[in-house]
Amino acid sequence: MSHVLHLGHQPADVSGILDGHMSTNSQGFDADLDVNAIAFLTVGNSDVLPFSVGFDAPVGDLWFQFRHRTPTTTAIEFNVSDVPFLSFYDASHNLLARLRGQNDATIEAVAEGDSQVVGATSFSRGAAVTYWIDVKLVVGSDITIEFHVDGSLVSSATAANTGGKGKPVRVVFDNQDMHDSTYGDADWYYAHFAALDGVSTIGRRFARQTPDTVGNYDQWAGSLASLGDGDVTTRMTSDTAGQRQNATLAGPTGPAGATIAGVHLKAIAQAGTSGPGNLAGSLRLGVSDYDAASVSLDSEVPGKAIFSWAQNPDTSAAWTDADLPDEIGLLSAP
Repeated sequence: MSHVLHLGHQPADVSGILDGHMSTNSQGFDADLDVNAIAFLTVGNSDVLPFSVGFDAPVGDLWFQFRHRTPTTTAIEFNVSDVPFLSFYDASHNLLARLRGQNDATIEAVAEGDSQVVGATSFSRGAAVTYWIDVKLVVGSDITIEFHVDGSLVSSATAANTGGKGKPVRVVFDNQDMHDSTYGDADWYYAHFAALDGVSTIGRRFARQTPDTVGNYDQWAGSLASLGDGDVTTRMTSDTAGQRQNATLAGPTGPAGATIAGVHLKAIAQAGTSGPGNLAGSLRLGVSDYDAASVSLDSEVPGKAIFSWAQNPDTSAAWTDADLPDEIGLLSAP
């Protein structure tokens, strides 16, 4: 089972983001990891649509990471105090915790258990600054939120949870009153979302590659381009268990010389009304295929399927730049 609950900031990865909010401005993302970012342009505090990221409930503690680029103007303050910046909810829509902004540009951690507990903060946003933000959320008899910026803990809070609120399944970027628009237009960016189950996101980075050309297997119907276009309405299909579809990859390869902790394959997939109901991810190394355990698919709506390999399955050793997969693949399963 993968510890990865979510990866990605593309429109197909989040709820409430349209293609018009995607930007290739190099300030908004790390070019070693991706090719675009989510962008917001505030004109008189307009165009501040909230969006959300959903995932399965973690078994352990949730770690959530993203990259945030503040405006290039001095409009870094929130318009008013106690503004929700980032909010976490359980499956029953109970608010668990949030990051909350103040009109002096500070952001604090808030635990929402039996009562609200606000943590002191040592963090104040600057103008035209890039921050890597990591949030740890522990939900049990207490709710504890830890807010880390660039690897350092800057605010935390703990509240009792005798009311039994559940594990987080959704993060909302509230985006209300984000910046003091009296200073003029303000543009800001988000990128590189990652949600992990019980594994710290601090210092971890995920390079996103997409299908490029048809690989060793081409047994599914449809165009390979549909697998990487970010549109869930275009797709490839298989009506027979055991069919494979492979692809070579293109895109950023991550920071040079970085330690590779794992290879992850993410698909947005849906079962049909008949035929195979399960999907497996596959890696091809040389002339060998290495299949992950299959997962069942929902027949009502598309959903995420994530497969992970912590080690090179061909050698049982740690991954290196030299032995990354030649191809990735999908296998229809009964």
